[in-house]
Amino acid sequence: MQDPSFSILPFLQRKKKPREKGINYVRAPVLVGSCIDEYLEAYGHMVDIFKLSGKQAAMMSRTSLIKFIRTCKDHEVQVALGNPLMDVALVGGKAVVDEFLNNVVSYEIDIIEISSISRTLDDDEMCQLIDNATTKGIKVINEIGVAFAHSEISDETIFLDRLKSQSKRFIEAGSWKILLESEGLTENIDKKDYRWNIIDKIISPLELTQFMVEADDQDVMSKYIEIYGPGVNMMVDYSRLLKMEDARIGYGPSQFLWGKVVKY
Repeated sequence: MQDPSFSILPFLQRKKKPREKGINYVRAPVLVGSCIDEYLEAYGHMVDIFKLSGKQAAMMSRTSLIKFIRTCKDHEVQVALGNPLMDVALVGGKAVVDEFLNNVVSYEIDIIEISSISRTLDDDEMCQLIDNATTKGIKVINEIGVAFAHSEISDETIFLDRLKSQSKRFIEAGSWKILLESEGLTENIDKKDYRWNIIDKIISPLELTQFMVEADDQDVMSKYIEIYGPGVNMMVDYSRLLKMEDARIGYGPSQFLWGKVVKY
């Protein structure tokens, strides 16, 4: 932050952007325009990536999209497209996907998500798609997980070795980060049923810089920081940004993390 409001307070100092760990991957508001500039004026130092989620980027006007991207660049914030646009492009086949990627480049969008949950694609073809995107200068976030869109699962239907194998292959193919979807792990299930053991088995084989986790619940984001440290990369809604940053510097939002986070 260039001009902190209370510089005398001894908060932990975060590494300045660009960061490879401790990344805040933030879903942008549905409303755009001047509210984006005001949000980033206040909190831009905390936002590493603004994500246009769902089909938001395709449903807003071209003028608004360009303005959104320009505003983000002015605040040193990268722009990402959520996976649903790639889902639609894949339905159209390779030619549509290639043209879509060219459009992403022309808009100077930095990152795209590609999901292994919402669509079924052979690993070889996924690796070809990752290579194609990265060759064009686009960073790829590969989304993996155990459930999609409120689907019910049990421990017996989680293909753990498969998820670990995919993550390794995608990283080797050039994927920038692996994003672990929270559905079925910590989302839409009772807290007593959170699958922390499954989460750890999926992400622990990776380096801290290689993965992101979805963590909108304040106890979940605090638990990730307690276990994996303040350098864990997390995706949250824009309304949760301050709670996540509180957790990173050890002042909440959950009581068990208060005053616990330190640096060396």
